[in-house]
Amino acid sequence: MAELLRGCFVYRWALAILAWCSRAAEGSRFRAGMKTVWKSSKTAAFLRRRVSAETAFLDSSGTERVLTHLNERLSSHGRCKTWVESSVLYQIYRAVFTCGRNSRIFGWLFKGGMTAILLFAIGLYVLIDYVLRDLLAIPMVSSVWDEALLVFCVVWIVWERKKAVSPVTPKLNPLDLPIAVFLTVCFALLCIVCQYPSIQVSGFRATCQYLLWFYIVTRLIRNDRDCMTLYLTLVALAFCLSLHGIYQYIVKAPMPSNWVAQAETAVRTRVYSIFGSPNIMGDYMVLFVPMTAALAYYAQKPGQKIFAWAATFCMCFACLFTMSRAAWVAMAVAILLFILLVDRRLFLLLAAGLVVLVMIPFVRTRIGFLFTQEFVDANTNGGRGGRWPLGLELLQAYGVFTGVGHGMFGGAVAMQNQVLDYVQYFYLDNYYLKTLVETGYLGLAGFLIMLLGMIFASCRSIFRTHEQWAQKKSRNYPLVVGMFCGLLGVLVHCFFENIFEEPYMMVYFWSIAAMIVYFGFLRKSEQEASV
Repeated sequence: MAELLRGCFVYRWALAILAWCSRAAEGSRFRAGMKTVWKSSKTAAFLRRRVSAETAFLDSSGTERVLTHLNERLSSHGRCKTWVESSVLYQIYRAVFTCGRNSRIFGWLFKGGMTAILLFAIGLYVLIDYVLRDLLAIPMVSSVWDEALLVFCVVWIVWERKKAVSPVTPKLNPLDLPIAVFLTVCFALLCIVCQYPSIQVSGFRATCQYLLWFYIVTRLIRNDRDCMTLYLTLVALAFCLSLHGIYQYIVKAPMPSNWVAQAETAVRTRVYSIFGSPNIMGDYMVLFVPMTAALAYYAQKPGQKIFAWAATFCMCFACLFTMSRAAWVAMAVAILLFILLVDRRLFLLLAAGLVVLVMIPFVRTRIGFLFTQEFVDANTNGGRGGRWPLGLELLQAYGVFTGVGHGMFGGAVAMQNQVLDYVQYFYLDNYYLKTLVETGYLGLAGFLIMLLGMIFASCRSIFRTHEQWAQKKSRNYPLVVGMFCGLLGVLVHCFFENIFEEPYMMVYFWSIAAMIVYFGFLRKSEQEASV
């Protein structure tokens, strides 16, 4: 392949043009002038003030005082602590962890205590869910295990504050409020529009329950070790699933015939691993490719850097083999942003990769199909182009401000409970539009406030960690950028799929947002975890 590329005129031409542009830009007076103008502009000064602002208003807020008082009350009452520690269950717990810390295989995990175990379980969320729902298929367990894990995490957080020698500092952060705003708006809309209580409560749960994992993870993480336990677990699982996806492509895993059009003859299969959907598989890879690449800049040993890049390319191939055009677009956005923020030298590698991609038959087939009359007909008759206007018509009929109600249209809950005889049910394949149709302008406004709050908090975390990176006080800047790029890629993909309909994608999305907030606002500067 390397010899073919070196002999390809288009490849050599593209590399020459990019190299010339790079050299010209480095010494460009225009670029230097624009950089000077930007740095001296009021807009740049305003943005710099905003992203570098401290969180003094949170530290002096009423919520901070209330939580501090609660933590003081928890740590001051020792009778409950004495009773728990003298119980049989607690003695068994201590014995198990004593044995676990001495284990050669899992000793590293048990040394972090129950908190590390819980973070490890969160990182393996999709695998645990797959085993319980699809392999073991025990309805009694598979239907409640995630709620049980959530409740146990809450109990453990309370216990950690109870057994603390001194009161634990509340971990308020800038993203707590935007998420709370969206939860409040959704609850208010549930009370206003509730013609079918059981269905709409299920829809409310599907929309809001998994947002709570942000609060859980931010309160669970104590230090860099905890954060890296979750981070590395997520990346390791994504790498294993990418290998499974590549294996499926090699053996030509069976797929339904409606996953590709008859004109797409070059597509031999679409990989889906344990997800059952190539689109979700592709989005899962979009989320973790930038995070894995970030490890190559975070790690200090050459062997670790090489392994991180190898894992990154495996995930890119797995995403490619899903044949999901929406995932490809989201991946392109995530990679471009990562290159801009971390290492612009990678633009040359990206250009070479794009040249190679256009030579692959199934890529040309999948992209070229978008410009055929067959795609236009399929899109308008049963495709997104035909479904989205119908969703907007339903919104107009029920009220544009409050929508049709949680779980009533466009998603999995609605498809499982088709109670309106005069409505044609289908997936909207656009999570923003689904939110608009179900919760109206009020719900969409709350959702966008939450997402903008997440983006702004992430930008502030990026700014803070970049300063530490520039001063060589921390290596966390690439990790924060990688996580943010993955989240942004998922948000792009939400324009074409109901990504947040999958519980594990919601859990991973907001757990990663919690890690970004930890590095930017909750981390003590003297810490540094090793990889």
